[in-house]
Amino acid sequence: MLPFRERLRMAWELTWPAALIDFAVVVLIHGAFAAEGETADSLWALASFFTVAPWVVRRALRIQYGIWTIQPRLTYQQSLKAMWLLMWRTLVLSLAALLVVSFILRAAGIGTHAIEEQGPLANNLGLSLADALSSLIFSPFLIPGMLRKRYRGFHLELVERKH
Repeated sequence: MLPFRERLRMAWELTWPAALIDFAVVVLIHGAFAAEGETADSLWALASFFTVAPWVVRRALRIQYGIWTIQPRLTYQQSLKAMWLLMWRTLVLSLAALLVVSFILRAAGIGTHAIEEQGPLANNLGLSLADALSSLIFSPFLIPGMLRKRYRGFHLELVERKH
């Protein structure tokens, strides 16, 4: 089993490239182009899902984590499957955490009217930050499931590198 410290590192490697690219695109869409509406955001989300996210997964799983490597090197389709597993599970945990935070804010008497809309750039950067944080927080706990899962046509194997 991959030690927790290495799972944290893998979570970082799965998060920072996508977050950096996402921040850059959000600044481009809403800062430079001042795009109105949600069309550009939706197109970016779709493009990111099929390009950036699989690349980030392939990149992260090629890295050596301590004495461990992950085999095999993933194809594009395999990386989509591994990425999808992490994404939907992170989303479920993030929504559950959001529900808890919302309940705590409501119990403290803080309603949504107290949170002012900041505009598309600030709102989308905030969403990107929340996504990156949830990935960093939840991925170390989801990575063992990703590594154990028997995907259709392949499975990931944790291999100890001999010196």
